Amino acid sequence: MPVKKKQYKDFESALARLEEITEKLESGEIKLEESLELYSEGVEIAAYCSQKLSEAEKKVLILKERNQKLVEESFPEENAESE
Repeated sequence: MPVKKKQYKDFESALARLEEITEKLESGEIKLEESLELYSEGVEIAAYCSQKLSEAEKKVLILKERNQKLVEESFPEENAESE
């Protein structure tokens, strides 16, 4: 039986579900089979959230007022190495 990918209402609901999964996995109080299912769902959600963040990053623009006109500039990228 193929595994159905779950659809998430929005980024925030997906992130909330990922936090629930993380708490359950960190608790250590669930069975191995359930842990594997939750881990798999978590990986799927993380990919979804990453995709949504990438899409949002591409859309983010900073509007600056220069010489009495608005100029669009791309949002500056930050290094992910600072984590």
